Amino acid sequence: MLRQFFKYFKFSRTEQNGFFVLSILMLFLFSFPFIANFFSKSDLNLESYNIQAFTSVENDTTGVGQSNEYWSLGDQKDKDPYDKKVEGILFRFDPNRLDQAGWLKLGLKEKQVQVILNYREKGGRFYKKEDLAKIYSISPATFKRLKDYIEIEPATVKNQVQSIEKNSAGWFTNNAENKLKSLEVDINNADTTAFIALRGIGSTFAKRIVKYRESLGGFVSVDQIKEIYGLPVETFEAILPFLKISSHHAVSKLTINELDVRSLSKHPYISFKQSTAIVNYRNQHGHFRNLEDLKKVILLDDDFLRKLAPYLIF
Repeated sequence: MLRQFFKYFKFSRTEQNGFFVLSILMLFLFSFPFIANFFSKSDLNLESYNIQAFTSVENDTTGVGQSNEYWSLGDQKDKDPYDKKVEGILFRFDPNRLDQAGWLKLGLKEKQVQVILNYREKGGRFYKKEDLAKIYSISPATFKRLKDYIEIEPATVKNQVQSIEKNSAGWFTNNAENKLKSLEVDINNADTTAFIALRGIGSTFAKRIVKYRESLGGFVSVDQIKEIYGLPVETFEAILPFLKISSHHAVSKLTINELDVRSLSKHPYISFKQSTAIVNYRNQHGHFRNLEDLKKVILLDDDFLRKLAPYLIF
């Protein structure tokens, strides 16, 4: 029948093949809606089955406990694993005095406590409650929990005395008056132990003070303690009443007409560029006779010379 059809319309072999392909495509297009509808009903039946199964579990009184437990566990998976309830005993405390055991008792973790202790060791101090919130290891929630229990004692002389422990060398006596006197630290003769006795000065700052003193050749003013790298202004103001300089102490002098560039630049007040300018001027114009001659060096201003003058010898 098809042959007669093709023969009647005089279809070539290629046209006959194209007719077959076109027929198959048209058949597929016409049948596609029926196929899609069939699979759609299957999915709908499957969904209905799942809903019925879930409903049957909800209505089954023997399985209520198990289903609730399952969904409870599922909810927990979405929670932050670090969002745990903080356990600890709350009590009034001074963050400047509390030791490691005390912080742990409050419910803080060891890493949090270590950050606080490191801060205090480097000379840090809490002056008000809000200062504790500035510690990066203390979250807002932790600070809120501790805030009402924070009691910071003022940095008075009485507190300074109470913070000092009597050592084996008998540096302090049992007499309160002598303790007050011993709080006066001679910044040119004191060692690191004496500086650590001051409130807010830990071992790090104590070492920096001694090292800076050696680099300078000695202190000529208590205000030079402010030049210690990293020392907070508040800490300096707190310890200032307890600092002194012995009148008989002599600082090391710089022989300005003899030292070379490298030797001069070792002094904290003199940069390498300034020391080079000093030596070059000296080589061109001869020895410096006084401070007025040094003023002729372009790189040396009045503030620089004022600070350096006590350390010069002509």
